[in-house]
Amino acid sequence: MIIDGAFALARRDGLDALSMPNLARHLGVGVTSIYWYYKNKDDLLRQMHAAAVRSIHEKLPSVRDYEPEDWRDYLHTLFRRQREVYSEDSLVTDLMLSHNSDYSRRTTHFVYAQVEHLLAFLVRAGFDLDTAWHIHSALSMLTRGFTVTERARTVSGTPPVGPEQLRLLNPDDTPLLARLAASGSIIIDTTGDTSFEFGLEMILDDAERRLAATNTPN
Repeated sequence: MIIDGAFALARRDGLDALSMPNLARHLGVGVTSIYWYYKNKDDLLRQMHAAAVRSIHEKLPSVRDYEPEDWRDYLHTLFRRQREVYSEDSLVTDLMLSHNSDYSRRTTHFVYAQVEHLLAFLVRAGFDLDTAWHIHSALSMLTRGFTVTERARTVSGTPPVGPEQLRLLNPDDTPLLARLAASGSIIIDTTGDTSFEFGLEMILDDAERRLAATNTPN
């Protein structure tokens, strides 16, 4: 009940406005009732973070549903869906990415178990372990970078999307950027679906070349 109430309150008022007294009022209980279960706000945030981790995992495709030879399709689907999940729920994004709450030991083990499953899948697909790790790392950082930047733009409203970006540029100094912004084909904070897909495909293309080189006889 407390965790559900904390999520509801944070969705309504924002994560920064979440406090033990506010949560107690929202739930209609005494604040000491909250402290009986959670010693402080950081403890509460850790448990909310743990709930968010599992909620995200439930929405992602399972490696068990893919054959090793379909590794590229799985990675493309996995990281595109991960970005979608973050985009659909700003509170989850704040918990997972913006607010660096300490993982609980149980959550840490859960998260790295998922990484272990992915690495094992890529090794079965024919990648050596080091390459499998770097593929995972590159795709994770691509997704994280886009998600954090897009969340920041949502909060601040800067830079705008579309031709309004031109007001941030001096066309005399940045004619190429101005041409791109005027076309409406980019967002000048380097995010957007097209840029994300471009980065995703580049990493997967490189992974495919490395796999082919590994399996080519000398």
